[in-house]
Amino acid sequence: MIKDLLQEGFVLKNKGHYKHAIEVFYKALELDNTSSELLLEIAELYHLLQNEEKALSYIEQILNKEPTHVKAMRLLKRIFMEKRAYAEAEQAAKNIYCISKDNDDLAEIFKLLNLQHKYDEIFEYKIEQSNLPIKLEQAKAYYLKKEFEKSEKILNDILQTNPKNQEALLLLGKVWYANDKKDLCISLLDKLNMDETNPELLNFFAQTEAYRGNLNKGINYLIQASKLDRSNDGYYFNLANIYYKQGDTYSAKKYYNLALSINPDNPNYHFALANLYYSEKHYKKALEELTEDFFEAKLLKAIILYDTGYLALAQKELKILAKERPENSIIQDYQHRIYEELKLN
Repeated sequence: MIKDLLQEGFVLKNKGHYKHAIEVFYKALELDNTSSELLLEIAELYHLLQNEEKALSYIEQILNKEPTHVKAMRLLKRIFMEKRAYAEAEQAAKNIYCISKDNDDLAEIFKLLNLQHKYDEIFEYKIEQSNLPIKLEQAKAYYLKKEFEKSEKILNDILQTNPKNQEALLLLGKVWYANDKKDLCISLLDKLNMDETNPELLNFFAQTEAYRGNLNKGINYLIQASKLDRSNDGYYFNLANIYYKQGDTYSAKKYYNLALSINPDNPNYHFALANLYYSEKHYKKALEELTEDFFEAKLLKAIILYDTGYLALAQKELKILAKERPENSIIQDYQHRIYEELKLN
């Protein structure tokens, strides 16, 4: 009897009839209420129905009975990942690794540490023998820390034995692009297999094509990427940059503001929008965006003061900035302009 119910439940599940499958597994559970595997099937079905509360309650029942039930922990981790509850997912991943001691599970911990910007913790683990997923996450950690040479070294080691590994090739391209080795990025375009479902790949193609001068290609790739991941502010920012480079300030403003709506505290986004407003001579709007106190923002403020006729104030600001970067040619140019204009007056 229970065997028939299980078979019927799996058939319904495979056909996507999740509610009916749950009903069948409930009947099976009445015959064997101690089965963790039945509870797991019901939990997974509720997860497929996006009823996370029910799914979590059944996972809890399993783990209360069997605290080392790895399959239940994996489902728990997957639910936390989908909810972007990365700290909880990290703890689940660590519990799994304590039981399995499997390098793939260790790589999952590293992935979650990278997602939480806890890069240094990755290198606290003593690893006797790395595998490919671990090396990739280590390379990603160095890339995110902006330690590009270390990241590139690991990736080159990977590519020596796995020359066609797409994840390593893409990450190497991102390392090169971030490290201003954009000419090298072009050589990767023919080695990467275009996957229109991978937004990060589309973003890399977009930036590289834009660097080559193919702005329309770059725009099309980034529009595809932003449709696949609407929460990624970086895609909107890159799209705005290309539109600005193309001279389409209307579209650039739209996408800078979309990026800011997701990540309002990013000073680079505010500075880029301020620079756009400055190019249109909307000085008041530009100054409203220059809220951060970093060098480029302070320099643009000084330039706006100069352009709006506040020469003495501009001179004062430029003098302060010159102490920070005495060789800066823009500072020198504007100081010379102010000197000439004040001398004439």
